[in-house]
Amino acid sequence: MKLNKILTLVGFSFGLAITAQAGEEASGKHVIAPAPSCLWSWFAGGSVGKIDGDDWDEDIYTLHIGKERKCAGESHSHAVYLEIGLTDDDLEYEMFESVSQSFTLSYDIEIIPITLNYKYEDVLINNINYYIGAGAGLAIVDIDLSVGNSSTSENDTVFYGNIFAGLIYNASETCEIYGGARLIIMNDFKGLDSPLDDEIHYELGARYNF
Repeated sequence: MKLNKILTLVGFSFGLAITAQAGEEASGKHVIAPAPSCLWSWFAGGSVGKIDGDDWDEDIYTLHIGKERKCAGESHSHAVYLEIGLTDDDLEYEMFESVSQSFTLSYDIEIIPITLNYKYEDVLINNINYYIGAGAGLAIVDIDLSVGNSSTSENDTVFYGNIFAGLIYNASETCEIYGGARLIIMNDFKGLDSPLDDEIHYELGARYNF
C-alpha cells in the first residue's frame, strides 16, 4: 500500500517537473513580429527651375520635406510634403514727361509660394519612375515700387496652387534626380493681374530618402 502511494507521488512529481521545464522553454522563446506591410519614410530635396511665361520669365527655387508611403509587393508609392519656393523680378522703365524731362519707374516683386503637395509615383522602366501630383497653399507677395525719388512697399498673401508631372531617375537607394513641369494657379494681388497664373514652371531637382 505504501509502495503504491510512493510510486504515485513520484510519478506526480515527475509530471510536474516535466510540465515546469516545458513552460520555461516555451517562455524563453522570442516571438518575431512580422514586418509591417507598409512603411512611411522621410525625404527632403530641392529644385532649380524656370517660369516660362509672357508676364514672368524668371528663375524659381524650391525646397521641400515630407514623408513617402511604400507597401511591400507594390511598385507605386504615395507622398505628402511641404514645399517653399522663391522667385522675383526687377524691372525699370524710363518715363518721359516731356522731351527734356524724364523719370525712372522701377519695381521689384518677390513671390514666396508655400504649398502642401501630394505625389503619386510608380515604376516606368528599370530605375526610372514617373510621378504626378498637385498642391495647394498660399503665396506671400512683396512689392517695392520706386518712382523717381519716391518709393513705396506693398505686401499681400494670395492663393497659390500647382499641378505637376515628371520623371525620376533613381541614382541609388537613397538618392534620386527628377525633372518635370508644373502648371501654376495663382490669384491676383493688390489689384494687379497675377503674372504667374496659368504659367508653366519647368524644374530639375534632387531628393534624398532617409
